[in-house]
Formats: sequence, structure tokens, C-alpha cells
Amino acid sequence: MISLFIDTSLSDVSIALLKEGKELSCIHNNIPGEHSIYVSKYIEDILKENKISPNAVDEIIVVNGPGSFTGIRIGVTIAKMYAYLEKIRIVTITSLQARIIGLTGNYFLSKIDAKHGNYYIGLYDKDYNKIIEEFAPLQKVEELINQYNPTIVDSSKKYNIEKIVEYTKKMKNMNPHGVNPIYLKLPEAMEKK
Repeated sequence: MISLFIDTSLSDVSIALLKEGKELSCIHNNIPGEHSIYVSKYIEDILKENKISPNAVDEIIVVNGPGSFTGIRIGVTIAKMYAYLEKIRIVTITSLQARIIGLTGNYFLSKIDAKHGNYYIGLYDKDYNKIIEEFAPLQKVEELINQYNPTIVDSSKKYNIEKIVEYTKKMKNMNPHGVNPIYLKLPEAMEKK
């Protein structure tokens, strides 16, 4: 089983290739505002590096947000088209949930700074089941910390991609046309309309 992991949700882009759940290689670069230039090239490069043809990929795991509005759209669109054209399995995971996969504890709080004292937050139980995923002010983050005493991770926490691929095995294959970004908040330009 060849798995392709795609994350373009923040300025740090991760493209990983795995075989039977073991990472073959990963490209991880900070490319703010340049997702459209590099993401397809990174996918092509990682496949060539491992001598794997595009039609040999069996599944795509794509991070569908929240994070960068444009970055998410680019990654999700590439993943959808790839899955549709090659007729392969596709599943999604949020950037919040992906960061806690592989950790142990009773509760996990994943947060991404959304600026101006706000955060994208995800609260999960010990089995990584979502309790909430939302856009919230710092006060809400503090309330959840006091209520659940969770293990806290932020956007600096690197993904455990092998554990993510293992976790997503139990997810149902999605219709590529049904794969959509998760924003949790409209971009500022759309809010002002």
C-alpha cells in the first residue's frame, strides 16, 4: 500500500510518501504564499525520488484545514483531482487533529494561532475523537484547559505521519468531489462583504 500525505494548511508544507505505513521520504518546507508554485512539484519530486509512478499510489491523506485559506484550497484541490483521476482512496484529517495523533493522555487540546487573540482549536478525547473544533478567543482556550486539563499542542508540533496513516485506515473512503476545506472561520476579506 502506497500512501501520499499532503498538508498545505500553513506556510510549512509537508508532502510524505509511505509504503505499508512506513515513511519512505518527506518534503517539509516553509513556503509562505508559494503553495501554488511548489506543491505539485514536491509531489512529483517525492514520487520520482522513490521511483514510484503516480498511478502506483493507493491512497491520499490530505489535511483539509483549518489554516491558510489559499493554502488549504490548493492542497485539497490537488488531492481531489489526483484521487479522482487515478481512482484511488482519499480521506481527510484536520490540521488540529493530525497534530495529536500518536500522543497518549486523556484529553488533547490542539491550537493554531489565528491572530488578534483568537485561535483555531480542537479538543479530543484519549481515542482522538473530536469533542470540538472551532474558532475561539483566548478566553475559551483557557476555559477548556481548566475544564479538561488536556495535553496541549500548537502548530509547532510536528506530525507523526506514520501514526496518522495508521489512524486514517479506519476511515471510510470519500468521494473526491465531497472532499472540502474546513476553515472554521471565513477569511477576513469575505467577512467584510
